[in-house]
Parts: sequence; structure tokens; C-alpha cells
Amino acid sequence: MEKVWQDVFDRFTYGIYLVTISTDEGPNGMIASWLTQCSHEPPRLALAIRKNRLSHAQILETKKFCVNVLPKDLAHTIKNFKIAEWKKKFNEAGHSLSPHGLPVLDKCIGYLDCLLEYTIDAGDHRLFIGAIAAGGMKNPGKTKALSTLDYEGVYRGSA
Repeated sequence: MEKVWQDVFDRFTYGIYLVTISTDEGPNGMIASWLTQCSHEPPRLALAIRKNRLSHAQILETKKFCVNVLPKDLAHTIKNFKIAEWKKKFNEAGHSLSPHGLPVLDKCIGYLDCLLEYTIDAGDHRLFIGAIAAGGMKNPGKTKALSTLDYEGVYRGSA
């Protein structure tokens, strides 16, 4: 990508979310910022994940994922979900399981369980379209969600 284009993209504002997956080997979670609602009826989300990520393969395998909306005061917690040893990501994160058996952080604002409906190839990423199957508020008093603005306006996932 041309640097000037990346400079423009760096000015976009995104939420920072924790996307969780549950496999036979255990739970996994990844930080995602390219996520948006894409339909009211039926309610759907679109999530972009780089194709070389473990979470990408796990969502294709399990056909479901959960989006945890993180409060701004959990900015320090996300580093726990960037470690290489994915089976240890939830060691220090209090959580319960959603109706579809996916990890939900105890301190998240709310969550949405999504069942994978289809995918779209999008270059080095794949777009996952998920139908919202369950969800709810965990901490409705926390109203300020974590965003790229909490990273001085720039959050880049590494290649």
C-alpha cells in the first residue's frame, strides 16, 4: 500500500473489540477493529480478519464468533490477547460463556454471539458476515467504548 494512503487510513476511527472463539482445544480471543453492523433485519455484523491469523481458521472451522465491546478503561487488558501462546490468553481474564459457548469478558460493556453466514474474499483479509444469534449488556453503566482514538488515533495490526 502506498504510504500516503496509509496516512489517510490512519485518520479513520474504529472501535477496538475482542473477538472470541471456542474450539475443542480451548478458547481464543483476538483484538479486532475492522468490524461493523451491516444489517438491521436480519441483524448482522461484518468482521474483517487477516487470512494468516489463527482466529481466521478457527472461525472458518467453528462457524461462530463473539464480539465483546470493550470499555475504554480496559485498554491495558488488550495486551493479554496479543500473546503468541493463544491457549493462555484467558488465564487472567475473568469471563463466562455466552449462550453459544463463546467467551464473554466479565468487564465488557456487552457482547454479540454471531453465527457465520458467509465469507467474502477481501485481499489479504476475509470478510466474515455473522448473523447475531444472542447477546446482551454486561456492564451497561460503562458507556465509553475503547477505540482507535485511545491509541493516539492510530492502531495498526501487524502483518
